[in-house]
Amino acid sequence: MTGWQIDPSGVDGVLKAVDADRTTLNEALAEDKFTGIFDGLTWGGGVTAEVPAAVNNLLQDQMKNLTNIGHRINAGIVGVSNATVAYNNAQYDMCSTFQTEMLATAESGDFTYFIENGYQADG
Repeated sequence: MTGWQIDPSGVDGVLKAVDADRTTLNEALAEDKFTGIFDGLTWGGGVTAEVPAAVNNLLQDQMKNLTNIGHRINAGIVGVSNATVAYNNAQYDMCSTFQTEMLATAESGDFTYFIENGYQADG
C-alpha cells in the first residue's frame, strides 16, 4: 500500500474547475479578441501607426509562453485524471507512470502516450 490518500471526488472537482478556467483563458486569447484590439489601434492613424506592429511583436514573443502554458494545463488535466483512475484501481505503478508521463507531456506538448495508454472516458 502507498502513502497516498486521494479523494477522487475532490480531484474531480478541482479538474472541473481547472477545465472551466482553461475555457475562460482560451476565450480570452481567441484570435477575434486580438483582431478587435488591432482594429481599435488603427483609429489614430499616424499617431498610433507603430502601436499595432509593436503589440503584434510582443504577442509573437509571448506565443511560445502561451503555448507552453496550454500544454501544462492540458497535461495536468489528463495526467491527474489518469493517475486518479489508476489509483482507484489499485494500479499504483501505473499511477506513478501517469505522473511521470504528465510531466514529459507538459514539456513536449506530445500527448501520444495518453492517447495510446490513457483511460478512455465511458460513453
